[in-house]
Amino acid sequence: MKPTVIRSTLAIAAVVAAAAPAAAQRSFDWNGPVSAGSSLRVFTQNGTVTVRQSGDGRAHIHGVTENARGGDQIRYLTDGGGGGDFRVCAVRDNASCSENGIRSGSDHGWNGNRARANFTVEVPRGVVVRVSSGNGDVTVDGATADVHAGSGNGDVRVGSGAVQVNASTGNGEVMVDGARGPVHASSGNGRVVVRTATGPVNASTGNGRIEVAMASTRAAGDMEFSSGNGSVVLTLPADFGAELEATTGSGAIETDFPLRVQGRVSHHRMAGTIGNGGRRLKISTGNGSIYLRRAGS
Repeated sequence: MKPTVIRSTLAIAAVVAAAAPAAAQRSFDWNGPVSAGSSLRVFTQNGTVTVRQSGDGRAHIHGVTENARGGDQIRYLTDGGGGGDFRVCAVRDNASCSENGIRSGSDHGWNGNRARANFTVEVPRGVVVRVSSGNGDVTVDGATADVHAGSGNGDVRVGSGAVQVNASTGNGEVMVDGARGPVHASSGNGRVVVRTATGPVNASTGNGRIEVAMASTRAAGDMEFSSGNGSVVLTLPADFGAELEATTGSGAIETDFPLRVQGRVSHHRMAGTIGNGGRRLKISTGNGSIYLRRAGS
């Protein structure tokens, strides 16, 4: 399906997707059915995205354009609906909208003085959430299926209820709380915090502390945690087992778990088997300490 284009300028605003323009306003509104298992995709080049659970079983998307000046123009590109996947992108200039996000055209980046398109989204139960911002915070609460949330520059937060979670930012904090499946969380520059009902979890940051707590690790899968500059703190179930490899350029390594050591032990490297072994657990930091905590200790 060829995307529908809805334009918003200082004089003409975005209106309901695929509908004729109504009264002039700088906003975008759409609501409709999205079936469980389908995806709701909302992308903005500059602005915030806030997602919460729908109260009526339908999807609702509300966008607001702010700070539009001079020749700045926001286009809302939409595709889908009618019970299946639905996608909307808020873009400038010659940027385009794909299933995986916004593809920049001649736009050379946004700054604080340029137009923003902020989205508020209500998502039905069982619908996959895919949301991102090029510059702005992204928050997802109340999702009950998989969540993919990202920002080029801003904090990313995913609340309880989500199943599998992929959360990332180029610059900012990443916080995932109460996921019910595997989690991948990463930041180019910022702290990463994950609290989840079950692993595996993988987390990384170029600069910041990593804190991860898992209530269980029933699901199979290796896990890796890395920070360029910051400590890594893992709180794991009492019956946790893994083949451990932990290294730090500068800092201590501490564990609450008995470890059957393999090879030589040094202040900056530790390798061995925890419990019954099994999965591979790799932890590294360039500058910081590593702590393995037993839940309930």
